[in-house]
Amino acid sequence: MLDMGAPEASFGSRGPRGEVLLAIETSAQQVFARTALETGLIAESPKKRKVLAAVFAALGGLRSERLEQAHLVLAARYPDYRPESLMRALQERRTLVRTWGVRGELQILPTSQLGLFLAASAISAPRWRRFLDARSNLATPARLRLLKRLCPETISRDALRDAFPDPTTRLFMLREAAQAGLIVWKDGDGAQSTFAWTQSWLGREIEPERDLTELVGRYLTSFGPLGAPDLAAWLGVTVAAARTLMAKHRVEEVHVEGEETPTFMKPEDLESLIQTRKSLARGYVVVPAGDPILSAYRFRYQRPEGEESDQGLVFLDGRPVAAWTLDQDRIDVRELDGLQHPKARKAVLQVVHRAGITAAQVESGS
Repeated sequence: MLDMGAPEASFGSRGPRGEVLLAIETSAQQVFARTALETGLIAESPKKRKVLAAVFAALGGLRSERLEQAHLVLAARYPDYRPESLMRALQERRTLVRTWGVRGELQILPTSQLGLFLAASAISAPRWRRFLDARSNLATPARLRLLKRLCPETISRDALRDAFPDPTTRLFMLREAAQAGLIVWKDGDGAQSTFAWTQSWLGREIEPERDLTELVGRYLTSFGPLGAPDLAAWLGVTVAAARTLMAKHRVEEVHVEGEETPTFMKPEDLESLIQTRKSLARGYVVVPAGDPILSAYRFRYQRPEGEESDQGLVFLDGRPVAAWTLDQDRIDVRELDGLQHPKARKAVLQVVHRAGITAAQVESGS
């Protein structure tokens, strides 16, 4: 028997011939609880917390030009998080890799799924190639051979400076090699990042996948119900292309309380939505800015002020009650419901400190 917090099924959707279909209606809290559970933000018990690689897989990779962002996302998921655990996974165990993935952005991905994510990287690859083709008389294979000759071991932008003075050309050459599965991140951050040849770093070659079906299916499982515009924004494709990709999974419409735009889930995920207990998200749950649980949706958690790119949220019992920003060592917390939430401030501070930003403090009066 379902508990009172489970969503109720109701009639209301219509098929292509006008026939009435069974639709699912659910609360925003139910959706948050399930998505938070799928992406490791909450857990049914401490022993059931996802391991690092599983979290990054569920997140669809983590876009982060700076490692600080990754530390914040993980600190929100692990009460005992230490930044060195991520670095060990990247540099010693190598169960995670950092490379240019979806939308051509630097991401942290599970090593076992690197080829899968490179399929999404290929969507933006033609833009890099057109740029490089216009500035070089070398074709892609020749450019890759030149990169190998210039950087036989460690690859960096500085190592290419003499051969390619233009910084954008250097960056796009690295992206082209990464999309082909030939190089992955090794050390450093931002423009100082260095890269290694995949064969040497992982002990094997990685062949990029060509089909997006599995990757889209995983994303739908983690973040459904979502709309075609949400998937399009994540992948960097048109809304029409996103609808086609979603249709391959025979998605069904789900009505989320308070939302006007249609959203969809895979049929096999509907049962887990129904069975997810809203009580799992009870209390304060901190979500950093840029966390995939926020950026996965164009409207669900975005504020009308247009601050969504640099603000995190704090949820109370599945509802957003505070927004917060981090500027160097300054944390600003702003209530959204007109009430005071001192525990929200404390929870944010704990997450930021776990991420290794120990000098940060909540601004008095914020």
